[in-house]
Amino acid sequence: MEARVITVQVDIYRIDKAIKIYEESVAPAVKLREGGLGAILLVDRKSGKAISITMWENEDREREARESGFMQEQIAKFASMLIATPEIDSFEVIVNNL
Repeated sequence: MEARVITVQVDIYRIDKAIKIYEESVAPAVKLREGGLGAILLVDRKSGKAISITMWENEDREREARESGFMQEQIAKFASMLIATPEIDSFEVIVNNL
């Protein structure tokens, strides 16, 4: 299993809108994508820092979603709310106790 972790800084006055978009659009889109297992959003409402974790069946599926433009399409949904460039990382999931 592979996890893509995207850390962003969201305008604190638009955080609720960003959460709604993630919940209603991004998370379902990940599950509809081949190899997409789900998504988690972590938010610090006071600072506007948010971390998106999307889970993928394997490294190949994560890479396909990234290279196909899918990831960029999802990030673009937040363009007007972000106040810094997103940091994007991928990790192998070693322990999953969910």
